[in-house]
Amino acid sequence: MGVKVDIVFLEEPCSACLIIFNFIKEIMERLKGKYNFLEVNYIEIKKLEDLHSIKGLEVEKFPAIIIDGEQISAGTIPDIGEIEKIISLKYREALRCPG
Repeated sequence: MGVKVDIVFLEEPCSACLIIFNFIKEIMERLKGKYNFLEVNYIEIKKLEDLHSIKGLEVEKFPAIIIDGEQISAGTIPDIGEIEKIISLKYREALRCPG
């Protein structure tokens, strides 16, 4: 039982998106080391038609962070403290309501 994080990014991002994506990757690696229940998936978008198949994606700005099916970030530099709070909350919810 864990928390699933999807990072959605474009195959050919602009330079600003690439900088944000690399920052998000660094944050996620740090958090994976801290929380052994964290599962991080990187989803590369090759065609815009693929966007509708991604569960939880609401705002189509990239990179996007989706935690347990809920988008929490779109094309911005996320606050690591806020991400940690959301991850902890989702984990506690999963413990209370397994399955």
